[in-house]
Amino acid sequence: SASAVAAATEGDEFASTDGVAKMGEFSPLQTAVRVSVPLVAVLYLVDQQPLDGLTELVWSTIYNWGPAQLPLFEAVIASFGFFAPIAFFSCLHLVLGPERTMASRLDGKLPTRPFEWVELQNFHLWFNPLASYLGSIWIYHQFLHEKAPLPELAPTFGIFAFDLIFGVFLYDMCFFPIHWLMHKSSWGPLRRVHGYHHRSTNTLNSLETVQHSYIDGFLQVAVNIVVQQISLFGGFGHKHAMSRLFHNLVVTYLLSEAHSGYDLGWMSHRLFPEILGGAPRHEEHHHNGRVYYQQYFKYLDNFFGYTNDKEKGKKASQQQLPLHIPQISEQPPNRKSKLAVKVFK
Repeated sequence: SASAVAAATEGDEFASTDGVAKMGEFSPLQTAVRVSVPLVAVLYLVDQQPLDGLTELVWSTIYNWGPAQLPLFEAVIASFGFFAPIAFFSCLHLVLGPERTMASRLDGKLPTRPFEWVELQNFHLWFNPLASYLGSIWIYHQFLHEKAPLPELAPTFGIFAFDLIFGVFLYDMCFFPIHWLMHKSSWGPLRRVHGYHHRSTNTLNSLETVQHSYIDGFLQVAVNIVVQQISLFGGFGHKHAMSRLFHNLVVTYLLSEAHSGYDLGWMSHRLFPEILGGAPRHEEHHHNGRVYYQQYFKYLDNFFGYTNDKEKGKKASQQQLPLHIPQISEQPPNRKSKLAVKVFK
């Protein structure tokens, strides 16, 4: 948006992340998406059969697909859920063109090295996260928790939808205190665990979603595994596999979107600005580690005062202990963000 570009280029700050659009400010597409949520809920309450039938058809298709029976199927789907949007956001500037890209970026500039991960010498940027994740899940199923066979029966649409939404909400809530500790703890090693994820001093590219230390990634995956066991309908350990699969696709997309550096009308923070922080808040968090610890929602940051408006009112003596930020020699000096230097040094 024009305001985001102006805020980034003129004041070396990002636009306000707490504004909530009024109903008249939503585009027809945004309004249609927003209205569709309560509309689907009302239609389902009136007649469950159409959506239950659709859910059963989707699950039957998945269940009868051979690879779905493999122990690592859910992990492979989660990996796809990361790399598909990472590739999408990496290529998006080619579709939008230079002018529309700069107008859609949070800093008003073209993305910095969006295809860095494609270069042969940088294969580790995608191979290491992928191998670490799939290897860890294989060990988990091999030695700690044997993968149960897929259920033949589909969930109802109501159970599927509720477990999906509740799971995303619960993951965001449970990871919040861990993320907060990795910034606020006085124990240096814990801050260093998360410091690598804040290595970039440029406006984010979606690749940064999977650029973190093994322990950092392990903590996120561990929280997700626990959350994926929770269903208010089936009890602990009985969340339906269909809900788990779509949960992984939703959380991985939202994480990739949050690290994309874009501000476009169809993104989550534009569709539901009342509850979702999206890319603008997470961009600010990467440049100012004292604010916005929630990955998706806004209510905890708002409640505890971890917002940009509250931070500006604090005294400089109350600044958090700095993260340990690795020096990245590949970063050109003239691309270094003044905001990042101000926060972390």
